[in-house]
Amino acid sequence: MAALELTAGDVVLDLACGTGANLGHLQGKVGTAGRITAVDFSSGMLDAARAQAEANRWTNIEFRRADAARLELPPESLDGAICTFGLSAMPGELEAIKHMAVALKSGANFVVLDCKAFTGVARIFNPIAGPVFKYGTNWDYHKDVIKGLREVFPEVGVREFNSGCNYLAIAKRKQDRSLARRKPTNQMVQE
Repeated sequence: MAALELTAGDVVLDLACGTGANLGHLQGKVGTAGRITAVDFSSGMLDAARAQAEANRWTNIEFRRADAARLELPPESLDGAICTFGLSAMPGELEAIKHMAVALKSGANFVVLDCKAFTGVARIFNPIAGPVFKYGTNWDYHKDVIKGLREVFPEVGVREFNSGCNYLAIAKRKQDRSLARRKPTNQMVQE
């Protein structure tokens, strides 16, 4: 959440929101003055996320059932976007990444927490883990989401965890020097 660099009143997108695990954290960042759009392809996931929002009386969240690869958002309308364990499981992830780059405001971040194939010694588990997770979660360990982020965004920092299987990627939309951002940007660590 810190990597999103959000403040009260901001507008943020939770792409592939699932059951809404990020909503409470996002609500804590943007407050009641901000807006959250939660997008998922699964109506069942959206129903669970909506129920969570209703139980907590969060009224500033819009829920949208949509295909992330075809998601149309107004240009430069988002102060940040997050996708947790979604891009590696969805078809058309590069198109979804492109949509985020257009929808983000100058200097805003797209934060991705996701999975990829194991690296180092643990890579011996890839032939087993890959098919198991593909069947159970639709995860495709052959996808290179990080490469896709780097094709679209000029600045992408990556931190890996769990023998390289999990990573946090922070993709920053190019800073338009003619627009003054109201909040400072953090330095990115290049992989």
